[in-house]
Amino acid sequence: ACVVLLVDLFVTDPQRLPTFWLTQITVAVFAALHLAYVESGVTAYGMQGMVVTDPMGHLLAFFAAIAVMITLGYARPTLGARDMLKGEFFSLSLFVLLGISVMTSANNFLVVYLGLELMSLSLYALTALRREHAVSTEAAMKYFVLGALASGFLLYGLSMMYGATGSLEIPKV
Repeated sequence: ACVVLLVDLFVTDPQRLPTFWLTQITVAVFAALHLAYVESGVTAYGMQGMVVTDPMGHLLAFFAAIAVMITLGYARPTLGARDMLKGEFFSLSLFVLLGISVMTSANNFLVVYLGLELMSLSLYALTALRREHAVSTEAAMKYFVLGALASGFLLYGLSMMYGATGSLEIPKV
């Protein structure tokens, strides 16, 4: 995402074609790597068992990458017509994909929460991307408040689950 922003600094094209294609290539490589690991059938645990790489996680991340590629393709003309086609859109989209992939590889509810928050905060910023538009800013604020409330309920539920089971690992709950 940082490379996309750095490349976008030097792009003078108002349609942001180099940034768009760099983002699409990045997401395509991400999808290809996950698809390659689906066939391996290997399950591995990392970060003291909080993260798991298995074929199902790779398949879900692959489909998330395909969805992001399609979304980027469909959003580009609309954003260009509204003068919102900026490098921030592409880097925030990559952060959304990162949050989704963190959630798909989670083996602990805290990792699910971290992925959800990474995805949500990026989506809040995408909602407010049209800074001079009052409706966009209002929508982002409402989305942020609703997300903060939902996040609080999720954390409360996770604390109740930890109190009942003594663990936040997904297979044990």
